[in-house]
Amino acid sequence: MKTSLSILILAGATVVLPPSLLHAQGTGDPQMKEVGRTTEKELKVVLSSASGTLIIERGEREKMLIIESGEQNRVRDRVVVDYEIRNRVGYADVTLGENEGEDGKKGSFKLKDLDGGKWFARFSDAVPISFDVKLGFGGGDFDLSGLQVKDFNLSTGASDVSLAFDEPNRSSIENVNIETGFSKFEGRNLGNANFKHFRFQGGVGTYRLDFSGHISNEVDVDIELGMGFVTLIVPPDVGVKIYHEKTWVSRLDCDRDFTTSSDNEQVSDNYDSASGKVNIRVDSGVGSIKVRRK
Repeated sequence: MKTSLSILILAGATVVLPPSLLHAQGTGDPQMKEVGRTTEKELKVVLSSASGTLIIERGEREKMLIIESGEQNRVRDRVVVDYEIRNRVGYADVTLGENEGEDGKKGSFKLKDLDGGKWFARFSDAVPISFDVKLGFGGGDFDLSGLQVKDFNLSTGASDVSLAFDEPNRSSIENVNIETGFSKFEGRNLGNANFKHFRFQGGVGTYRLDFSGHISNEVDVDIELGMGFVTLIVPPDVGVKIYHEKTWVSRLDCDRDFTTSSDNEQVSDNYDSASGKVNIRVDSGVGSIKVRRK
């Protein structure tokens, strides 16, 4: 049976969490929740925020997660965390900014709620983490440096989001999936994410994907654009092959070390000799794609 921050299920047995953990998790503050680490070997997080700014970063090693609101958040804004452990895997379902509107309906949402406030989500670096993040209106600052990221999925509406791996990921990611609507997005040092497949889908906006960092093998990047501008940065020591079908409304601009191998393919001069390779496929509507070395 699923509960909120109080029950641990392991090997068919039900174990009550230690009083110290219950105290940390049951502070009585509707705007702050903590979950201490017990037997977990992995963490799976579903994190939803309808509005406001969400900040994700590394936290305390012995706390699986710490969620708290900024000082300026409204009193009625709440954080709801459902947490359970199954087979030594922690499952966290986090809803930020849930409130009771003037009509008394829990979770009601009005246009005046778009200011949203600020939320901090901090995670332990002791276990691999799978993220499934959903943002509505607002912004996000996701610094995953130093964490063990196993999977990362992000879906945003009208938002301004940054994603950073300033340190090499201590785990490997099979798939990174990012979907944005009317938005601005910046990825920094994405090469450190240690991914195999990176998929980015942009609606309308301006995007910057910087794959600086450490890429030592062959990886795939798929980019779909509706209407917008995207700048791709790939380190000069990494080989790059770009597939892009030319149209009169979509323009591809590559640096000088690229040559045209076919009507729809550009290849960097060092592609065959480089140990790290990035194969990029771009499907673009109306917009511009720039590929730069750094």
